[in-house]
Amino acid sequence: MVSAAAFSRFREQRYFGSLDGLRALSIIAVIWSHTAPSWTGAAGAETGANGVTLFFAISGFLITTLLLRERERHGSIDLKAFYLRRTLRIFPLYYAVLLIYLIAVLTFENGTEAGEDFFSNLKYFATYTSNLFVPLDGRVIFFFAWSLATEEQFYLIWPPLMILLGSQGRALTLLGLVMAICVLAQWANNPWAGIVPIAITGGCALAILLHSEKGYALCHTVLGHSASGLAILALLVPALVWPALPDTLVHVLCVALVGACVMRESHLLSGLLRCRLLAYIGTVSYGMYLFHMLCKNLMIRILGALNLEQEGLALFFSTLALVVLVAGLSYRYFESFFLRLKLGLAR
Repeated sequence: MVSAAAFSRFREQRYFGSLDGLRALSIIAVIWSHTAPSWTGAAGAETGANGVTLFFAISGFLITTLLLRERERHGSIDLKAFYLRRTLRIFPLYYAVLLIYLIAVLTFENGTEAGEDFFSNLKYFATYTSNLFVPLDGRVIFFFAWSLATEEQFYLIWPPLMILLGSQGRALTLLGLVMAICVLAQWANNPWAGIVPIAITGGCALAILLHSEKGYALCHTVLGHSASGLAILALLVPALVWPALPDTLVHVLCVALVGACVMRESHLLSGLLRCRLLAYIGTVSYGMYLFHMLCKNLMIRILGALNLEQEGLALFFSTLALVVLVAGLSYRYFESFFLRLKLGLAR
């Protein structure tokens, strides 16, 4: 039976040490999917989608946990401060990278079909609506913005909904209804099924459950053991090699993995997820996500100039090394300025 002390430790936890490691695994999976050797086939491409799914689960859990704790401490949620914090964290680097893409397309892709499509889609990239209006068929420059658009729409809608719903019970009921609709839409192969990812709503539901003592105790029976995270990760491995695994199951497992890694700081994966390298990659993962395709295309040119193989493992490792460097410089010399401003808005 879970102790009151364990629940109290969770509620007082201000930093979840394993989440940076999970972010690192997510972004590495994304980069692998876009640079994977041809022999990986569809499994290589599917890995990236699963990496994004894990990002969604982490985001839903963290945002909802922060809002719940803010409401409990202060009696209300300051929406203005919340949106200012998210703006300072997300917008500066996003629009800076979009500007780099604009210059790159004008320089290298001007007049090509992909370049013309980019300029046509620019209004959707600039307004975080590419997930709604930009088809991902063929070559789409800046295609990965769809996931950032999905998260921004989530940030826009979910906090006011939490305020309107009031109680955690009503919020949990709504999330359950949304998840049920999403699952049915996926089974029906509805093209709009992915607009609200199950992993985001599942992450929100996880945060609400863990915020109450009864919900924490309920989740603890499955997720609270030291081996829970390792077992869930082992179940997720087939998703990397078997693309036919149902998307719904992958989303649920990603949410469960997040739960297992935050319910207790000491677990069988903590040594791996909290190692310095993965923690650092997780810290700069937002920049890595935005820069990784630019770094990939640059490495293709460099490898070609050196008469080396321009795909496969060589491309993966060189792209990964370069994007860690670029994202690290961005984090230190660009993002850090806005992060300091963001910290000043914390309640």
